[in-house]
Amino acid sequence: MARVAIIGAGLAGLVLARGLRDAHEVVLFEKSRGAGGRMATRYAGDYEFDHGAQFFTTRTPAFRRFVEPLVAAGHAAAWHARFAEFSGSEMTATRRWDDDYPHYVGVPRMNAIGRALAEGLDVRLQTTVNAVSRDAGDWSLTGSRGGGTPGPLGVFDQLLVTAPLTQTLALLPEERALAEAAAGHDMLGCYALMLGFASPPAVGFDAALVRDADVSWISINSSKPGRNSAPTMLVHATNRWAEANMDTPLESVTEHMLGEVQRVTGVDGHTAEHCDVHRWRFANLPKQSGPRCFYDAERGLGVAGDWWVRGRVEAAFTSAGALLAAIAA
Repeated sequence: MARVAIIGAGLAGLVLARGLRDAHEVVLFEKSRGAGGRMATRYAGDYEFDHGAQFFTTRTPAFRRFVEPLVAAGHAAAWHARFAEFSGSEMTATRRWDDDYPHYVGVPRMNAIGRALAEGLDVRLQTTVNAVSRDAGDWSLTGSRGGGTPGPLGVFDQLLVTAPLTQTLALLPEERALAEAAAGHDMLGCYALMLGFASPPAVGFDAALVRDADVSWISINSSKPGRNSAPTMLVHATNRWAEANMDTPLESVTEHMLGEVQRVTGVDGHTAEHCDVHRWRFANLPKQSGPRCFYDAERGLGVAGDWWVRGRVEAAFTSAGALLAAIAA
């Protein structure tokens, strides 16, 4: 039985761990306070925000089979949202999402998916891996727990990394084959604006795709199934605007996004009882061609993540599945 270290407990890391745990001793290291990666939830009193991934679809039979037990167990449900499309401030189309092409969310919040998948796994939360080294065929990990002093985290036979590309390359600077395989897979940033209201905003939709603005997505987060009654709005900036303003002070980012929300919907976000913004440095990328993962069997090194495929939840599952197949082969 080999000892396997997995860095990152997002969907890719969790899928890898569940696929290997019967035959190997698997340990996941996650720097955040919870598993699930961008399937995350932010709390502020009675307000809750799925400030990362807003929903996910199932385009492939393999991912549908993976999601079915989560739905059956009540950890996920279809969101029958009133969906709108905007061009600037003009609403150009509306429809309701239905079960012909379901859009799923975690229940009672998005991070329920990660929590369910992490059950029974050895997940070391709030643990940052600062460095890895290979000696005599083993991988040694060094890092810190809970922001403490860095120290040894263990020695493993195999190392699987599911962190964003930039962080992965920084952790493995000598892996030239990996750098060549991953060339051009640069992830784009995003900002998430979170607004909590005393009463639901009168916008006429639950979820909206926006074009011709610096925000690309507006949703009434509290309209998702299983949520509490506190009215919340979640807004994502476009990746293009976010990339151009990644170093802009958050106060300025907030004001600009509030202005865009008011321009598109007429809602004055300054009336919200709660207002916050979160910077996602690695959030999205367009559909990629080429390999779906990286695996060096001789050195026991694998890398997976949505950035090999596309910036979607299902892409993380697809990449992890490709790495599991490479390991099995």
